[in-house]
Amino acid sequence: MTEPAAPAGRVGVAAAYALVLVLTVLLAIWGSFLVPLRVGGTPAPVSWALALIGNTVLGVYGGRLLGKPGAGVTALLWLTVAFTLGSRRAEGDLIVPGTPSGLVFLLLGAVGGAVGYALHATRTRE
Repeated sequence: MTEPAAPAGRVGVAAAYALVLVLTVLLAIWGSFLVPLRVGGTPAPVSWALALIGNTVLGVYGGRLLGKPGAGVTALLWLTVAFTLGSRRAEGDLIVPGTPSGLVFLLLGAVGGAVGYALHATRTRE
């Protein structure tokens, strides 16, 4: 059974959690702003790849660094931020539209988080 690499002391653990959480929030915000990206009038699926690959990598490395909570928290936090950016504000602002492109972005982000968690869980069993 592989144990997560333990950061030195409480400060190290807090710094590791802060790093993983900040990277997760930045990934969700960055991907959300890329959802409506078009190149020559054609939607560019950059946000889809970022959501799927980014959440998978963050889940695996968050789990490696912090154990199961690190793998699971990244997916839940990403979904919370992405869904928040996908809801209309009182002023009418909307970042992640309810179009098929926006819905695929949210779906692939959730799948990426689940895959990252599952990959971490299978690595710790070996």
